[in-house]
Amino acid sequence: MIKIKWLLSLALAGILSVAGVNASQAEQIVVANYGSSVNGMPWVVALEKGFFKEQDLDITGIIGSQGGSSEVRNLIAGDLAYADSALVPILTAIKAGGSDLKIVSENGHTTTQFVWIVMPNSPIKTMADLKGKSISFTTPLSTSQILNNMLVKKAGLAQGDVKLVSTGAYGAALTALQNNGIDVALVAEPVYTLNKDKFRPLFFSRDIFPAISSTVGVTSAKVANDRPDAIRGIILAHRKAVEFMKANPKESAQMIAKVYKMDPGIVEQVITELMDHNTSDGQPFYSLGDLYPKGMDAIVDASLEAGALKDKVDWRQYVDQSFLPDDLKRDIK
Repeated sequence: MIKIKWLLSLALAGILSVAGVNASQAEQIVVANYGSSVNGMPWVVALEKGFFKEQDLDITGIIGSQGGSSEVRNLIAGDLAYADSALVPILTAIKAGGSDLKIVSENGHTTTQFVWIVMPNSPIKTMADLKGKSISFTTPLSTSQILNNMLVKKAGLAQGDVKLVSTGAYGAALTALQNNGIDVALVAEPVYTLNKDKFRPLFFSRDIFPAISSTVGVTSAKVANDRPDAIRGIILAHRKAVEFMKANPKESAQMIAKVYKMDPGIVEQVITELMDHNTSDGQPFYSLGDLYPKGMDAIVDASLEAGALKDKVDWRQYVDQSFLPDDLKRDIK
């Protein structure tokens, strides 16, 4: 009888244990270039400061991706709760496969993180000087290539007037620049701050372009229907992290530096640079979750012109603002 009671108690404990796991509903999210790109920094703070736990969320980890469409594929295949991704891969997935995705927030309003740099003794000083020169970008159809196309157009030049060179990683672009393989390198934070003593900034994206959407938050219809509170909690945790970073850059830098394997002082410089400079139309780099339609239209239009999007897709019909706090809901018409 004692043995039977013991077995029953073990079985009951197992049932309660499983019930507890299901009740807590562990979550994972995927973030493009987490651990290397500045868009991922608030997610580090959200984890370290317990902002997810404050929303009764058990976020067990953040999955980094290589950017592009990889985080969208992870979201669809893995039934993950949320992805932080560039808008164009989301629209491409929707257009190509009819993926049932919902855009629920915007995390980066601008491309403030991008800087065009030259060697200190370069004769290039103005946009007119770009004619006949070569400029780097990372990979075909990337945001860096799109920005280069926009720069050439703003300079009043034809695309054939400038040679665009794919160098892959930003480190390779720096090497090419130092060895006269290219004339101008387009890099992003934190690469610029890490190397700014060796190069001269030519143009900051924030100074020559209004807001251009950097990343948005997306979920699947299934998660939106089954776990709406999880989506609301993730958005609020990101908002709190952005607000904390602005108020406490030094403490934030200490947390981020551990994940990004960087010097905390450099991270603090990057945070300050991003937080202190808005675009010409007054938009900050980090969004609290609200959508800025002009910036989202801008990346779509630029992607169409560059060929990253083959057909225009109306992103507005895939937006669901019901997960945002009322003060962050915008008229997106």
